[in-house]
Amino acid sequence: MDRVFKSKVDWFYHLVLLVMAVSTILTFIGGKSPVTMVVLLLLTLQCVHMLLSTWYKITADGELIVHCSIFPEKRVAISEITAVEATAMPVSSYALSLDRLIIYKANAQWLLISPVNNKEFVRLLRKHNPNIQIKDPFFQ
Repeated sequence: MDRVFKSKVDWFYHLVLLVMAVSTILTFIGGKSPVTMVVLLLLTLQCVHMLLSTWYKITADGELIVHCSIFPEKRVAISEITAVEATAMPVSSYALSLDRLIIYKANAQWLLISPVNNKEFVRLLRKHNPNIQIKDPFFQ
């Protein structure tokens, strides 16, 4: 059976959404240029879409599928995952939280994600591939 994990969402993402929404409303009320209004509205809608459509799926046939809004969906066979490590790196990724996991493929960093239940997520990955190295004692 496939299992879907939503992305954990940090307070800062909610703050960004609030600032974007207020800025958009003030731009419309203030009668700014139509280009500014449209750009702010589209950026706000994109942030909302990311909030609603960022997820990670572990399939029954042993594949990890990572989805984030309009960005390209990423797929990897769980058998190709070599390690998992907890991190808080603030680089761009398919994650809405700084409570992240680094997924290693062929011993190189492949992707940063932030599933809601990290321990359960890692447990399911290891169920498909017991050879995945855990680089953090939190998951032992």
